[in-house]
Amino acid sequence: MPRFAGCLLLLLLVCGTARAQRTYLVDDFSPAYFGKIYLADTAAVFNPGWVAVYDRKTRRQVLKVASEELALSLHHGRALANVQELPYGEQSLIISEDFNFDGRQDLALEDGQNSCYHGPSFQVYLATPTGFAHSAAFTRLAQEYCGMFRTDARARRLSTMTKSGCCWHEVAEYVVKNNAPFQVHRVEEDMMQYPFGTITEETWNGQRTVTHTRQTVDLAANNVQVLGSAPLPETHRRIVLFTTDGTTLHYALLRPDGTVEFRYPGPGTDEAPFELTCGLAVTTLKFRNHGAVYRFRETAATPVALEVQNGPAKRVLYTPDSTRAFLQPLRTLPLENVRKQ
Repeated sequence: MPRFAGCLLLLLLVCGTARAQRTYLVDDFSPAYFGKIYLADTAAVFNPGWVAVYDRKTRRQVLKVASEELALSLHHGRALANVQELPYGEQSLIISEDFNFDGRQDLALEDGQNSCYHGPSFQVYLATPTGFAHSAAFTRLAQEYCGMFRTDARARRLSTMTKSGCCWHEVAEYVVKNNAPFQVHRVEEDMMQYPFGTITEETWNGQRTVTHTRQTVDLAANNVQVLGSAPLPETHRRIVLFTTDGTTLHYALLRPDGTVEFRYPGPGTDEAPFELTCGLAVTTLKFRNHGAVYRFRETAATPVALEVQNGPAKRVLYTPDSTRAFLQPLRTLPLENVRKQ
């Protein structure tokens, strides 16, 4: 290669590298401080680089966080602080808020994409009379959930959200106690066994955490076909037989508020299938659960009755006279967990 051409190629490579690197000024979050963001390759979505904060008077660097994965969105060519489209939208690389509600503006600097679904994560620094101090407790809230935590100055509370796929979500609220987040409320929604769900709620009552768990069922789900639903007036409950995906039979006992008191099959129940006996006059559906035998009986002239026998103890619960043909669909449906006799 001619010497001139080689020099020109080297110059182009150097210039290309120089154009790819850039330092952005962030000048919109504090009268006392300004920030800089350095990106090694502005053409990339996730960039090696650093985020730093400087004192306006002395021009001295106060904080600096390096990262292998910074994600910067520009607004008309400018890098802005305090953009928070939580939980999944744009989040600025510098966030200035009063996180611990002491009247001072604290700082959160992006350190990469360590939160849920490869989302932005932050190192949190609390303002002190002499500068800033790193807070491991506040930083944890900006690492282990979905993006940055929310700050509600009026309620003096923080909140986080995280999830796993479509079917598991968690939200939590915190107050600030001893200059650190203290969880006072958490709700976990687990729909991994859809259409059944489990909602777990934890609440701090001032002395201890009280946990309340309830089960739900979505009988309007696309894969659900309700075969029969009947009230049990004596207990103020409702029994429901339904299928999922046209292949699996389920039984549920519902409380007046619609939550699930008992279901079969499910966690904590035996895996034995339902037994369906189709006689000329009587149709019977039976299953066993931990030693108890549940038996539905129905005739052409009488509504369905539920008999529960546990050892020598037996109880029969009757449904209203309007409940007819409750078990009849089971005669023809090809259900995987129903054994016909």
